[in-house]
Amino acid sequence: MARKQTFLSTEWSEPWKENYAKLSAERQTACDEATIALIKQIFSPGLRVKPIKPDKYYLEARINSGDRIIFRLEEGTIFFVNVVPHDQIWRYGKRPKRSER
Repeated sequence: MARKQTFLSTEWSEPWKENYAKLSAERQTACDEATIALIKQIFSPGLRVKPIKPDKYYLEARINSGDRIIFRLEEGTIFFVNVVPHDQIWRYGKRPKRSER
């Protein structure tokens, strides 16, 4: 019997949409594969999903050696916050102020 696939609801931020559009076609394809895996809750070792320190409010997932997906999981929904170069992860180490959420 086939396993029933559970998908998370998704929400996409404006920064995500803007930065995704700036990715090359090849990098968008890699990003698409990673986001689908996250939506399907397939946390493979290649994604290297981990909380961003110090506050651990956001999570990161690896797209490739240089790009990362910034996201949050809450009550069955995955919130895609941004897609950024690895060296910009530090910007997401702190919990945002209420007005930024």
